[in-house]
Amino acid sequence: MKDLLLKNYRKLIVHALFDAVVISLSLYLSFWLRVGDELHTIYWPIFLRFLPLYIPIRLLVFYFMGVYKIFWRFVTSNDAMLLAKSVALSSAVLLGISYLIEIKELPRSVFIMEMIISTLGLMGSRLLRRQQFERSYSKDVKLQGRRTLIYGAGFNGRTLAKRFKQDYSMRTNVIAFLDDDPEKLGKSVESVKVYGTIDDLANCIENLNIEKVIISITDPSGELIRNILAVTKKYNIKPQIVSTKDSKNANLIRSLELKDLLNRPQRHIDFSSIRKLIEGQTVLVTGAGGSIGSELARQIWSFGPRQLLLLDHNEFSLYAIDNELRLDPQSSHRVIPLLIDLKDSDLLETALREHKPSIVFHAAAYKHVHLVQANPFSAILNNILGTKNLYEICESLKVKTCVLISTDKAVNPVGVMGATKRVCEMMTTAMGQTTKNTYCAVRFGNVLGSSGSLIPLIQKQIQEGGPVTVTHQDMTRYFMLIPEAVSLVLNAAILSKPGDLQVLKMGEPIKILDIVKSLISYMGFSEDEMPIEFIGLRPGEKMFEELYISGKELKTDNPDILTVPKGDNLELFEQPQTLRKMVFAIVNQLCELSQNSDKKAIEILNEVVHNGLTPFMKNNELLVQDEEKRVH
Repeated sequence: MKDLLLKNYRKLIVHALFDAVVISLSLYLSFWLRVGDELHTIYWPIFLRFLPLYIPIRLLVFYFMGVYKIFWRFVTSNDAMLLAKSVALSSAVLLGISYLIEIKELPRSVFIMEMIISTLGLMGSRLLRRQQFERSYSKDVKLQGRRTLIYGAGFNGRTLAKRFKQDYSMRTNVIAFLDDDPEKLGKSVESVKVYGTIDDLANCIENLNIEKVIISITDPSGELIRNILAVTKKYNIKPQIVSTKDSKNANLIRSLELKDLLNRPQRHIDFSSIRKLIEGQTVLVTGAGGSIGSELARQIWSFGPRQLLLLDHNEFSLYAIDNELRLDPQSSHRVIPLLIDLKDSDLLETALREHKPSIVFHAAAYKHVHLVQANPFSAILNNILGTKNLYEICESLKVKTCVLISTDKAVNPVGVMGATKRVCEMMTTAMGQTTKNTYCAVRFGNVLGSSGSLIPLIQKQIQEGGPVTVTHQDMTRYFMLIPEAVSLVLNAAILSKPGDLQVLKMGEPIKILDIVKSLISYMGFSEDEMPIEFIGLRPGEKMFEELYISGKELKTDNPDILTVPKGDNLELFEQPQTLRKMVFAIVNQLCELSQNSDKKAIEILNEVVHNGLTPFMKNNELLVQDEEKRVH
């Protein structure tokens, strides 16, 4: 510690001595410009008398103003302004002193001239030192730094280039910029030429022997990232990207992450209205331990609910999200974990009557397509019976808002999972129309990183050396990041009316094969090293996912959310009570048959999701009568 203080003290003395020389020369030059040759005759005694006063006062002002704390290797305009202010302040002090000690022969205009000359001299000397330092570093960087191309010649790109030039430890030699702004083409940024647009990436890598590529534009699209990866993988280059303010990475740049491959433009979210909906309310999230449910819990918690009820039947998953939200001991009592299976209606009713939620987000469901397809009766009981139990209890408690998390697989379903979710959508519409409360469903596609996502499976196959299995070379899926999807779900809850079905706009569907190729490159392999096998469709899978059934989706106040008033294909029933009786009669039949593992349940499930409720009007009159008796 003492050695460090001694070193800093020595630096301070050297800088002060250097400044003293500059100040002396500036004062001498000011006198000479003002009085000419008379400086060496009439004014020489005055100069010699004033100089010993001039230097220490100015240096003391510099010291107390913090001029000697400035790190001139990274000087900014604010630092230059501080130096100018310090010179001006010290000149004002010296001018006042000159009147006090009555140096009558001293021309006062000398002070103005000296202030200007000192400012230029002191600033110039510091810039010369900085240039000399950067020049010596630049030689080392050019010799040992990796030849780097930056895509994006805006503020981020300029900042990166400047930092690399100043910090030898980063060993990065910026050779070229690329930018899609035609006004920047051919110009220089930090003495580095802008060679072209992103279309010139391959040519630049080859002709300039580029070893490193950095993406410096803010919030690049997933498509752009995948296109850059497709080019750089041929040259065994893994692109990096500038870190954003909200990134957990403290470094200036970071490696690409999986979410970057599917990034989309920033969505419009009405956070103020979401806060009005949730703040001070008791909110229930079912399936709170899952990927969607846990993110729902996090975002809902940030809006200040009075209580947050976390319901899940998986002990460890529930423990994880409960523990995460209990970090603040002062508010941990507001988080209530409920280890309950939705199929247990008695236990569920006891818990909900105790805590009385006013808002429910229903994310609990079996979602893995091939597992559900192999266990259809378990799926029917979990997804359909669980939803029925929840809705009936919510109705008795007069819950005002109940949001079902649905899926694109509910559209023209080919498997059990999608079919069960379609029936849940029908129940949601029926409940909304009869209770006049906001029972609504939100439908969207695959979310990156969810427990049911295929992305983790592809990553695991690549890590194990392949082969990577793909259903079909033309198969496509919609993708969205979990936080984005959940934010839109919360926004959709505000926009919904009783019985509505909201559809999130997922952008354009992406080929699974393109995702696989990007992941292979992202994880540091080439397509030659990682074989890809096409295995064909499994039971319950679709080649192309759909988000829309009726084509009657309407725009909402949010450009990323469409709505189907009163749900899909249920307008045949003018009387909501008739609709509800029919839907719940079919649900009761499905559940009773599934409890006995009767395959007729699957036949009825397929019939209702593909042909609607109309065929059941005649064939299930007795069921409707039974449902009416049960209700009354």
